[in-house]
Amino acid sequence: MSYYAFVSYKTADKRVAGRLKGILAAFEISSFLAHDDISVSDEWRLRILREIAKADVFICFLSKNYFKSTWCIQESGIAAFRKNLPIIPLSLDGTKPRGFIANLQSVKVGKNSITIEDLIPAFLKHDFAKGIDILIEQVCASRNYRDAETNFRQILPYVSRMKHEQIKLLLKGSAENDQIYHASLCAGKYIPPLLKSHGRFLDRKTRALLTKVCARYSPKREKLSV
Repeated sequence: MSYYAFVSYKTADKRVAGRLKGILAAFEISSFLAHDDISVSDEWRLRILREIAKADVFICFLSKNYFKSTWCIQESGIAAFRKNLPIIPLSLDGTKPRGFIANLQSVKVGKNSITIEDLIPAFLKHDFAKGIDILIEQVCASRNYRDAETNFRQILPYVSRMKHEQIKLLLKGSAENDQIYHASLCAGKYIPPLLKSHGRFLDRKTRALLTKVCARYSPKREKLSV
C-alpha cells in the first residue's frame, strides 16, 4: 500500500527537505516537494491543493522564516483543515507551531543530521500505525546482534497497541534475519512472549524455527545447565 507525504518548507530549507525525501523513500514513503516536483508550466497553486488533498501525512519544516512565508502559512492552514490528516511539525531552530497548527508539538531536528530516528516519535504520536511500520522495518533490517536488540527494544513499549498483523510481520521478519533470532536478548527475552501470543498465526516453518531458537536461548535452560 503506497504512502504519500506532503513536505512544506521555506525555500532556504530546501536542502534539508531534500534529505528528508531520501530518508522517507528508504521506507517506501513517497513525498512531494514543491521546488522539485512542480514544473514551470504547472498551475502550482492548484497543484499544491491537489497534493495536500491526497497526502497521507503533512510534514512541515518550521524555522524563523517559515511563518514569514504566506504560502507556508497557507499550506499548514489547509492541512489543518483536512480532517484526520496527520501533521508532523519538525523544528529546525526551536520555532514552535503557530496559527492553525499551534495545538501541535514539534520535534527538534538538525539540518545536517536528520535521520529516520528523528521522525519516529512524531509518527508514533501523529500516525501511530505508520510509526509502527517504520519500527518493524528497522527491526527486520538489523545488520548485527546489537542493532537487533536495540531496534527490537524500541518497539516493545508499543506491542499492546499493535495490530495482530503487525506483530505477525515482526515475527516473520525476525525469522528471516539470523542477526535477530541469534541475538541473545531477542531470542531469550523479546520474541518468546510474542511467539506465545501470536505464534498460531505464523506458518509452520516460521513458528518451528522461532520456537527452536527461543528454546535454545531460554534463561530457564541456561539455569538448568549451570
